[in-house]
Amino acid sequence: MLRCSHVLCRIKNVRETVEELTGLGFSVAWGSVPGKAHNALVWFPEGPFLEFFTFPSALRVLRWPVAARFGRGMGDRFARWARADGGWRDVALETDDLDLTATRERLTASGLAISRIFRNGRSRPDGERVRYQFMSPRPAVLPFVVSSYDPPQRPDGIAHPNGATGVEAVHYGLRPEHRADYDRLVGQDRWLRPRPATTTGVLDVELAGLTTPLTLTSGLRLVPARPKEPQL
Repeated sequence: MLRCSHVLCRIKNVRETVEELTGLGFSVAWGSVPGKAHNALVWFPEGPFLEFFTFPSALRVLRWPVAARFGRGMGDRFARWARADGGWRDVALETDDLDLTATRERLTASGLAISRIFRNGRSRPDGERVRYQFMSPRPAVLPFVVSSYDPPQRPDGIAHPNGATGVEAVHYGLRPEHRADYDRLVGQDRWLRPRPATTTGVLDVELAGLTTPLTLTSGLRLVPARPKEPQL
C-alpha cells in the first residue's frame, strides 16, 4: 500500500530557507552539497518529512519533451513544479519497494491514468549516490508516487529544538471531479486528510510537538496539531 512520504514546498532560495528554518528551531538537512543543493529536508523520527525545493520556472518548456518520453502526467507534473509562485506544491506517496513496476500495474488496473516510471538519483552532501523512482498520475494535481530510497535516507537521532516531533496531518483539498482518482491512488492514509475544496492540493500542514504556529517570511505556515477531523 502507498502512504504519505513527504510534502513539497517550492521556495526561491535554498540557503535563505535553511537559515530561516534553523532560526525557527528546525534541524535541517541539505539535499546535496551545500552551495549546489536545490532542496533541503526536514526529517522526523517517523512519518512524512518536509522538502523545500527550487525548480527554475524556465524548465516549464520541458513539459512536452518529458511528456513525450514518460507520459502526459509527468509532463504536467514538471509544469506544475515550474510554476513561479511558491508555497505547498505537492505530496509524494511511497512504497516499500525499490522498483515501481508492480505498483504501476496495480494502479493502472484500477483505472487510474499514470505515467511511465522515471528513474532518477541525487548525490547526498557526503557524496553517496541515492537512487529512486517516481511516477505521476493524471491529473497531475493528485499526489505522485515514489519508490523507497536506495540506500534509505532517514537519519538517526532526529530532534528539533522547537519541539516538533512529526507531521500530524496534511490537509488536502479535493475538487469533486478528482475524488474518485484520489481514492484509487491513496485510499485511507494515516496522515492525509482529504476534504472538498475549490482547488486540489495541500491546504495546511500540522506538526505534532509545536506549541505555537510558525510562519516563514514567504507566508508559509506550520501549525501545531489540532483535534483530528473525521475522514470523509
